[in-house]
Amino acid sequence: MISENRDLYYIRIFAGFMVTVLIIRILQELKNIFIPLFMALLLYFFFNGVVKKLLKLKIPQVVVLLFLLVFIFIVFYFLGVLIYSGVSSFIAKFPEYSGKFTEMITGLLEKLKIPIDEVNSYVEQIDWKQSIDTSKVTAIVSSTFGDIGSFFGNLILVLLFLMFMLAGRRSLTGRIHKAFEEEKADEIKYILNSIENKVQHYLLIKTFTSFLTGFIGGVILIVGGIDFAIFSALLIFILNFIPNFGSVIATIFPIMVGVLKFGVSMRVVLVAGGLMFTQFIIGNYLDPKITGKSLNLSPIVILISLIFWWYVWGIVGMMLAVPLTSAMKIIFQHIEVLKPMAEIISAE
Repeated sequence: MISENRDLYYIRIFAGFMVTVLIIRILQELKNIFIPLFMALLLYFFFNGVVKKLLKLKIPQVVVLLFLLVFIFIVFYFLGVLIYSGVSSFIAKFPEYSGKFTEMITGLLEKLKIPIDEVNSYVEQIDWKQSIDTSKVTAIVSSTFGDIGSFFGNLILVLLFLMFMLAGRRSLTGRIHKAFEEEKADEIKYILNSIENKVQHYLLIKTFTSFLTGFIGGVILIVGGIDFAIFSALLIFILNFIPNFGSVIATIFPIMVGVLKFGVSMRVVLVAGGLMFTQFIIGNYLDPKITGKSLNLSPIVILISLIFWWYVWGIVGMMLAVPLTSAMKIIFQHIEVLKPMAEIISAE
């Protein structure tokens, strides 16, 4: 009897492992559908409160949805143009930076007084434009957002998903009450409202703090005379949606550009110090104080979720990691067998 129970236990573990592997594989293979779907879901959480308020003012739903879709399309259109034009401009200016980089390496070797003439002559002969494949920069952007054509194609798909979500919000409540008993329907509505409220609060605060960080960073870069200041500010804004690591990655590019243009000078040191100080104050004091414990996720769980969703969907997955994990936690809290899992991933 004990042996049979043990065998059943191992079978369940193996079955759970296989189901998990299958789900991950499906998420990877169908990412061109799932990513726009989840992006639309986040936009739904972000704008649903605005839509409700506009509808209460007796504005027709068609007018509200049309205005919202046009607004979102314009915002993402300009974001897409800034991203791809920024990457193109950096690649076009790279030959100028490669010459400066060679001078920096040569000067560093002279200051260190490395007694190897072959090293100096080798560095001077390197063609950094040929040695560093700039197409990899384009490949990184393409793997994250796709080329500019697929970017706008995915944007249209996101807007279509969003339109159906917003239009079907009221009918969903009615269908839930028809499909389940009153008590069960109320519980499902409570779960959905909890997910919406917590994720919406997180997105609003994260958007505000990311915008503030990007704006201050952009001002610092413009005052410091660093190239691609607007593009760098946009990177800071976007990458700040990735907890912990995003703020670090966001400051690397503008500092690198500053070093390549001005060398390791006081100007670059002050710019780097300003960027890091901004990230430190907003990331460690302002952001936690405003956000509070709305998501109540353990730091180690956030780290694991970042790694997992990066493996599944890359950089976009890392940006979606926290809202998705928060939604899973809320669902776990209302399923009896999964309540221990909800407690494990909680911060307290």
